[in-house]
Amino acid sequence: MGEVDLTVARTLSLALTRGAERPAVYFGTQTLSHADLQALSNQVANQLLAHGLERGDRVAIVLPNCPEYIAIAIGCAKAAVAMVTLNYRFTASEFIEQIRNSGASLLIYSDHFRDAVGEVACELPAVQRICVGEPGPGDVGELSSLLAEASSLPPSIEVNGDNLFYLGYTSGTTGLPKGAMVTQRNRALAYHFWALEYGVRDNDVVLHTGPFHHTAPFTFVLMQLFMGGAVVILDHFDPELVAQSIEKHRGTWGFFVPFMLDRLIASAKEVGASDLSSLRFIISGASPLPTSTKEGLLGLLPQVGLHEFYGATEAGVIANLRPADQRRKTRCVGRPVFDTEIEIRDEDNNPVPTNTVGNIWMCGPTVFSGYYQAPEKNQEVFSGDWCTLGDVGRIDDEGYLYILDRRKDVIKSGGVNIFPMEIEEVLRAETGIADASVVGVPDDVWGEAAHAVIVYTNGVSVRPEELTAACRLKLAGFKVPKSFEMREELPRNANGKVLKRVLRQEFIDRNQMSEIL
Repeated sequence: MGEVDLTVARTLSLALTRGAERPAVYFGTQTLSHADLQALSNQVANQLLAHGLERGDRVAIVLPNCPEYIAIAIGCAKAAVAMVTLNYRFTASEFIEQIRNSGASLLIYSDHFRDAVGEVACELPAVQRICVGEPGPGDVGELSSLLAEASSLPPSIEVNGDNLFYLGYTSGTTGLPKGAMVTQRNRALAYHFWALEYGVRDNDVVLHTGPFHHTAPFTFVLMQLFMGGAVVILDHFDPELVAQSIEKHRGTWGFFVPFMLDRLIASAKEVGASDLSSLRFIISGASPLPTSTKEGLLGLLPQVGLHEFYGATEAGVIANLRPADQRRKTRCVGRPVFDTEIEIRDEDNNPVPTNTVGNIWMCGPTVFSGYYQAPEKNQEVFSGDWCTLGDVGRIDDEGYLYILDRRKDVIKSGGVNIFPMEIEEVLRAETGIADASVVGVPDDVWGEAAHAVIVYTNGVSVRPEELTAACRLKLAGFKVPKSFEMREELPRNANGKVLKRVLRQEFIDRNQMSEIL
């Protein structure tokens, strides 16, 4: 007797069959049932195969949040082709770079991005294009019209667990994005593990606000469909709209990056005007959750459970801090999730004792298969079945993980390591500080020094001397920033992560210019 292969295609197809006519997706005035989504994803798969795509081929997607995005993802899985989710904020040259790197032979895009896609068409004429909206010159056609011509029956192609489900390009906060290879078996297992971790049920309703081209929010959406229940899609984040949508659809949970949570807290009056009694829990991730933000959220929504996870495009959710531990474990991201192991190792790749700082290594079935066409990078991050993503942390005597910083963000000053997150925690706790980011900048004496970029609360101004004094009360002298800079906002990517390399380079550029002048 043969074994049944674990695939996204089979897992989600069975889930959609179980869901039948129950609501699956809410988007504006649209409502799709599980049966609607099943038929639509079958049409996508059959249309892809009809246009000559074969097992392992790649389909690039440039779309805003919409129901079609979900249908395309499931349809790609059913056709045994891999999707490449492109950031819709990219320039034409960035689209071209990632499409070329991924080897995508088809691009599905929204007519909102026609100008950029026009440049893609000139540079990569062999790539077929399907438009959601009014097609451009040379396009294969318009998506809804093409799907209407396709069969809604399951496609006749065998799908295997080791088939590539998607190439997830990392957000690129520390350099050029790389395509992480994630298989169908990998992601199907993730739906099982994460649903167990968060207690997601078949009657839950998840509110989705983050861009689908980022791994965490989109995987949580597919996880909810795998369990049954429904997804409420918003095409952008707005605190008041979030609260109203939870009330309207009786939303039970949602994923928000810390930047979004800060805005929810700042809009407490508007958020509090809606009935949020259906909300069971909130998941925070993608970037560290500041203690001040955590306390603000727990004060605003004391009845709602808060989870904070540590994860990455390359591995999904790796560790999770559950609601019961939120105040007991400060600046902690919890224990490893199901079937995942974590070790802290030194620079020679040897495990270190409990509570010792070192590089974070992980092992588990949801860790990616490597970076696409990047053998040197793969050699750097893999050691047998274990993988490291460049983060530094420690594990306490109860097995809880603490993230201290990204290895590339650690400041080496006078031969001593300084972790920016520790300084940022102190600065954000100060009255009048809305946000803060600390980066290492060149220093003639110490090699590197800490430079703090501050965002003040509206109408408030804090002098650098006051910030220095506040830091000296809570930090060793060598950790106190040597310089401060005020900005109206911090540069972030679409998932809310601060672009520290941008801050660092801008500081260097300014100082080089001043030397010239």
